[in-house]
Amino acid sequence: MSKIKMLLKIMRYYFPFLAIIKKKLHLMLYRENPDGKKNQKANARYCYSVWLRHLSIMNDYGFNTKQSIIAELGPGDSLGVGLMALLTGSNKYYALDVVKKTNLENNAILLDELIDLLLNRTDIPNEEEFPNIHPNLKSYTFPSKIITEEKMEDKYYEGKVKCIKDNLLHYETLNNKLSPIIKYYCPWYNSNIINKESVDVIFSQAVLEHVDDIRNTYEAMYLWLKPGGVMSHQIDFTSHGTSDKWNGHWAYSDYKWKIIVGNSIYLLNRGLLSTHIDLLNKTGFEILSIIPNKTWPSGQYVGPINRNQLATRFQKMSEEDFITCGAHILSIKQ
Repeated sequence: MSKIKMLLKIMRYYFPFLAIIKKKLHLMLYRENPDGKKNQKANARYCYSVWLRHLSIMNDYGFNTKQSIIAELGPGDSLGVGLMALLTGSNKYYALDVVKKTNLENNAILLDELIDLLLNRTDIPNEEEFPNIHPNLKSYTFPSKIITEEKMEDKYYEGKVKCIKDNLLHYETLNNKLSPIIKYYCPWYNSNIINKESVDVIFSQAVLEHVDDIRNTYEAMYLWLKPGGVMSHQIDFTSHGTSDKWNGHWAYSDYKWKIIVGNSIYLLNRGLLSTHIDLLNKTGFEILSIIPNKTWPSGQYVGPINRNQLATRFQKMSEEDFITCGAHILSIKQ
């Protein structure tokens, strides 16, 4: 072993917090994207793929989003997924975020690109194009039974597209009206921001792992949903760049984790699959489907930690939690 390697090994042994400080600096430099990658601009094919996956699964369980009011948690740098919901049948779209990352006017260009994909009846972009998008589907063929050609050619549809674009381009003006088709709440913190039992569908894509007060968030969503309303959430349980191991965030003690998080308001809550299942049940939701993902993204991580590396608070986690990198959960308000 070279002297340099020996020195590094000694430093890691006697000064373990140097690794924590290094990781903290990394997160500060890449606060908008903890994995250290450049921020991806709003991508029409990405938004198209995400929504049609949620829509396909909801349709499999008999849920029709036509004429619905739909809400999204954490749309991020674009409203593209919510715009897809409007283009495929929903009447209103509520976007709720903590930090404003998008300009509504810029979404008008994205809207045109999404319309082109729909008019061309483009198949759903699959794991070859987007290997890290979940949930996976059995078929990625364009869902023609859900989105019919007649629906796309209807004159009412043309008027709706114009209405959506007007909402994006003139949001501040239209927001003063009683019932705009798009509502953008940022930041949102209180459940009373949306009327009780007014929403048909709530969805999110890789967002609930970032919510600090996940219990109150589920309770808020329960209040917003109509009886029989449905939730479709894809949750990512990986370490989001806080470790080179996909589940390395579960190896940090609470003290070390506090140093890594710092003053971030949306890094990671370190919740487990069982955490979400328990909270859904306690809040009053009925879970209809869980689609787990147990394949960690090899392009981002070197592998998993061993169970004996788990921090004290996580040592009793189930094997199912330990190997689950993500999950799609479909639930209904009873």
